[in-house]
Amino acid sequence: MWVAAVLAAVMMTGCGKGGAKPALPEQQGPAAMGVKAIAPATELEASMTRVTGQVRSKQEATLSAQATGTIAKMLVKVGDKVKKGQPLAVLDTSNVVIGVEQARAVKAAADAALQLATNNLERTRKVAESGGIAAAGLDQAEIGTKQAAAQAAQAGATLRMAEENLRDMAIIAPFDGVITARMKNIGDTVAMMPPTPVFTLVDITGLEVRALVPESVVDKIKPGSKTQGTVSPSGMRFEVTVANVGATVDITNRTVEVLADVVGETASPLRPGALVDLDFSNVAGQSDDKGLFLPTQAVSARGQTGFVWVVQDGTVRKRDVRVERVLPGYVRILQGLAADERVLADSSLDVKEGTAVRVVQ
Repeated sequence: MWVAAVLAAVMMTGCGKGGAKPALPEQQGPAAMGVKAIAPATELEASMTRVTGQVRSKQEATLSAQATGTIAKMLVKVGDKVKKGQPLAVLDTSNVVIGVEQARAVKAAADAALQLATNNLERTRKVAESGGIAAAGLDQAEIGTKQAAAQAAQAGATLRMAEENLRDMAIIAPFDGVITARMKNIGDTVAMMPPTPVFTLVDITGLEVRALVPESVVDKIKPGSKTQGTVSPSGMRFEVTVANVGATVDITNRTVEVLADVVGETASPLRPGALVDLDFSNVAGQSDDKGLFLPTQAVSARGQTGFVWVVQDGTVRKRDVRVERVLPGYVRILQGLAADERVLADSSLDVKEGTAVRVVQ
């Protein structure tokens, strides 16, 4: 018993004089905050360089009548393919036809009066040459001919206007395409001002894709670049050629508008309005695909400076980092973080330096 007491006293004395303390367990008990932690990715996946775009026609028009009236005939329906110059609908032309007939009658009378005046001028000139008529008579005949010519010209212009009004009673296709919408029916009244929409015509042969490309990728994309597109949700693939790269950056989402022409044959017809994915990984360059990448939600940053919450020994530590934006939703870590470290997936969590955490992922 005496020996045991001495040994106990020696052990207590050793602890009190700065001996090694046993390691404390990580603070992962019930009181620790459950968090999701992630490690930075060392390269971008191909899907991260894909952008969503929309197929649209290079030519699309909403057609209306060039006159006011009642629709008398509907010559096409939705889905019909039409040719340039083809009539699509006709308004009631009864009153306009009467106007054309009146204008033709006036023109005929004016032409007859001009012919009569011209014949009279020729006879008067012959008489004047033989001295049988005064000069004033010849002047009067010449003036009468000019007046008749002016009246004939005015009648001709009136006739052309009446005929143009008759042509305006028909809605004509301005280019080849497909009728995609019909907003009026027989018996409906349409107006010229403001224009009443009657048809929507779309040229489905000339298609393009409009996409908003991140500014970090767009500098690698040049007119003439070729890439692949995928229709959502069918998965049909097609090829496009970049036709135009926008000159300005959208200050809201930091993207640039890119227009790409659809080229080649497709397994099934592409439809304007369809959502598609364009894969720009083949033009983004390999050097931009390497580094350390984190979702923007994991980094609290303003410009190129910010911080992350690094998980260490069951607690979080604030770490300053330098970043650059590479894609919507992702940043590249330029300085301050190693590839084997883990950070909170959400930098906006209510934590502070040394907060005990429990990784639940």
